[in-house]
Amino acid sequence: MRRLFKGVAASSRRELARLGASAEYRAVVWWLPLTLILFFALFFSHEVVGSLPIAVVDEDDSYLSRRFVSMLYASHEVADVEEVANIAEARQMLLAGEVVGIVEIVGNFAQSILSGGSAKVVYYDSGTNVSTASLSSKGVQTVATTFGVGVALQRAEMRGAMTDEAIAEVVPIGFMTYALFNPWLNYAYYVGPCFWAMVLIISAMLSTIYAIGSELRYASSLEWVDSANGSLVGALMGKLAPLTLLLWALSAVVGVLVFGIYDAPMRGAWWVVALGCAVVILAYQAVAIFIVAITASFRLSLSLGGGYSVLAFTFSGVTFPTMAMFSAVQPLTALFPYTYFMRLYIDQAVRGVEWWHSMSDIAAMLLFCLLPILALPRLWRVVTNNRFWGRL
Repeated sequence: MRRLFKGVAASSRRELARLGASAEYRAVVWWLPLTLILFFALFFSHEVVGSLPIAVVDEDDSYLSRRFVSMLYASHEVADVEEVANIAEARQMLLAGEVVGIVEIVGNFAQSILSGGSAKVVYYDSGTNVSTASLSSKGVQTVATTFGVGVALQRAEMRGAMTDEAIAEVVPIGFMTYALFNPWLNYAYYVGPCFWAMVLIISAMLSTIYAIGSELRYASSLEWVDSANGSLVGALMGKLAPLTLLLWALSAVVGVLVFGIYDAPMRGAWWVVALGCAVVILAYQAVAIFIVAITASFRLSLSLGGGYSVLAFTFSGVTFPTMAMFSAVQPLTALFPYTYFMRLYIDQAVRGVEWWHSMSDIAAMLLFCLLPILALPRLWRVVTNNRFWGRL
């Protein structure tokens, strides 16, 4: 055991020397992920989506239509209103991407309302972006509903109904919506951590592949194992120790951003989230070791590792719900540690469930950490056989 610890320490010193001597290595391990983390911090600085640009075509140009347009200006979702002369001009703006939708107020808007009929407001959205289309449509619909209720109340009061009676007549069924876990609809509380976690797992994957794969690429793998007294386990532990500590430091930076600067809620156990963050980094490092051992190729390992890491976001169910996926695809979500980490984060930080409910996610991520054990015989053959050295 003492011999193993000495080997681990020697391998770590060697890795720190390699890290200090290679600007490329430092960029992969530290500077690139740190830059991406700070980039997303600025990206989500607005936190809540609002003031989406829309074009308004007021074909009626009456007091009531102008009143409707002024309510659009006051709406949070679509406060950036551009009034244009005709629908053709508005269409060109939509095609050019200058606006996300078009509101058309038909020519007989005021006349229809004053005569006791119903007026028509048409909303067109491009549908190319589901989020903006949904938010802008919601904003316009809210304004239209509010405006319509106001008109109906005035009509009821003009018939002699009391205010309470008028409200009961206009709105016989009250409908209230409560966003239980993120009432602010804050992207920095939900989507932001998803992207920051992606940066961490991609960094864990690529830095580990680079650390081991570069030994094969530059034919120094035997020297690496010899530095740990010939122990591949000690060599691996020593090589990954500095990388793991740096990645944990990056996760601490993310924690400061999410829970400090952005003041995201932590309704559950913070230590479970911290533990999950540490385990998911180890899980992706384990997968990286497995990929290098199987492929024995620096370039192919980087390609497969990068692709595997990025696919995790697609299959995690964060943006497109897992339950809505094709049934044959749903089991694939279990192949990515990121899936379990995001479920753990949402359960603990956002929903505030009891800590023991997330232990199954911790256990699932720990299973991935067993992959290097399966790959050790193959990895030993790869690092000690010069047939695998010097290959791209």
